[in-house]
Amino acid sequence: MRLVIDARMYYASGIGTYLKNLIPIIIDKRPDIKFIILGDKEKLQKTGWADKKNVDIIDCNIPIYSIKEQLKLPGIIPPNNLFISPHYNIPVFYSGKMICIIHDIFHLSDENKQRTIFQYLYARFMFRQALKKSIIVMTDSEFTYSEMRKYRLPCLDKVRVAYLGFGGHEIKPAETNGQKKKYLLYVGNVKPHKNLKKLIDAYKQLHLQNKINIPLRIVGEENNFITGMPELKKEISESSWSESIKFTGWVDDDELRNQYENAAALVLPSLYEGFGLPPLEAMACGCPCVVSNAASLPEICGDAALYCNPYDVSDIAEKIYTILEDKQLQAELISKGYERIKLFNWEKTAKIFLFNVEKAIITKQ
Repeated sequence: MRLVIDARMYYASGIGTYLKNLIPIIIDKRPDIKFIILGDKEKLQKTGWADKKNVDIIDCNIPIYSIKEQLKLPGIIPPNNLFISPHYNIPVFYSGKMICIIHDIFHLSDENKQRTIFQYLYARFMFRQALKKSIIVMTDSEFTYSEMRKYRLPCLDKVRVAYLGFGGHEIKPAETNGQKKKYLLYVGNVKPHKNLKKLIDAYKQLHLQNKINIPLRIVGEENNFITGMPELKKEISESSWSESIKFTGWVDDDELRNQYENAAALVLPSLYEGFGLPPLEAMACGCPCVVSNAASLPEICGDAALYCNPYDVSDIAEKIYTILEDKQLQAELISKGYERIKLFNWEKTAKIFLFNVEKAIITKQ
């Protein structure tokens, strides 16, 4: 059996996290499958799985979302039993069997205020093609499946929900975190739909009311923030409390774990998440979470987080103040978080993935 996986986004955030966690597990679980990985050969050869006997790497650096992707990728894909596209940017002219993973459909969402009409039309066309041409489509949450229905995408009988796991974080006993109250933490891409403006406005409100005496750390690419929201960046830099907000930029896994372990709380007031890994990563490190009551976050976090209205700055501020001041609530959320993360692991995700691979291969096209 030959399985081809498009891993061009292996080192990207989001989809890269999916590939980094899934690929090593399925390679080890199925030595009978020949895995042919498409991507940056030089970089991929440095991974721990590249030298496995059942792995071949084909050098492929075709830019995603490009015309070259559509014209050249089908010719690069070697003969196989199944092709895996980890994103909706499938090769439309490819005629073989395929599984596509659609992590979210944010590009169609009303919450996407930055898209152009061309980006919307491209995304709608590609989502529809991915669903029509794939044998099976996997997605990360029931929320994303409901969004597919909401925006009337076709062939929804092909969709299978498979939750993600969380990776690289050892569970820390709750009692070691009781004295660690160094800063408020945000982790994620620094993009408008992540609702950072309202988070910062809520932090400012608490600061002006003298209700908070710890800084806010934002872990994410600062450049995107500067280019995407210059007015807010300017407002922060000119304020009297600007020194209390720190942008760390991208951090590696070890440093990210350290950030979670030393944070008083994670705050994620996002307007749109197809899954949302940061709360699970925080829970695994004994860090209590305030998250928005929107999108997939209630589905993923269950009763292990404190919820806020992401459209209401005062409510975000109130929930931040509550989680910082209420020690009993902190302990309860930390305890529930340890239980919650047991529902999500990459081994389970890999098992479901391989089950769907088998189903797709025996399904007539």
